[in-house]
Amino acid sequence: METHLTQQRITLKNLKVAEFASEETLCFTATVLFDGQAIAYAKNDGQGGQTIVWPCVLGEPIREQIRQAAAYAETLPPEVTDYPDPDDSTRRLTIDITLDYLVDHLAETMHAERKIRSAFQRDIGNKVLFVKDGRLLFVKGAKLKAIADKAAYFASLRARQDKPVVILAELPADEAFALWQQHVVKDDPS
Repeated sequence: METHLTQQRITLKNLKVAEFASEETLCFTATVLFDGQAIAYAKNDGQGGQTIVWPCVLGEPIREQIRQAAAYAETLPPEVTDYPDPDDSTRRLTIDITLDYLVDHLAETMHAERKIRSAFQRDIGNKVLFVKDGRLLFVKGAKLKAIADKAAYFASLRARQDKPVVILAELPADEAFALWQQHVVKDDPS
């Protein structure tokens, strides 16, 4: 699901994904927040069906907040897919945004980001990663965790290079992740 939904009002927390059960869609459970307040729970069984969203507490006030969240979701621009419209093959299929559709999108995005972050953590912890000439490289056989004097090792690595290098382990974590992601993740973040 490639959408460009950018909004801040509807978010998820407590996302739990069961990849082993995800067949047609992502199998997950999560808490839905609207303007930072928990309003509902959501789940999808991963079998291709719709995501179910239900109030996290009983009562009219929470149902009203869910209605407001659903109305807000419907104001978001529709998703224009890469698929042909079944009613008009000269156009692309357009999907109107609903609360459950947005929750699906948020769950898939969060899950993909977690997987990417996890892959980065494995890479940065197990390899001496550096960028040289616009390419992400690593020192074969060197494990970052096993290097006692990292400053001396990095100075030696720089001295052996014919061009300047950027060593990811020397960067702040978010900056290192962004640089790693720029080189590793091309079109598909999952």
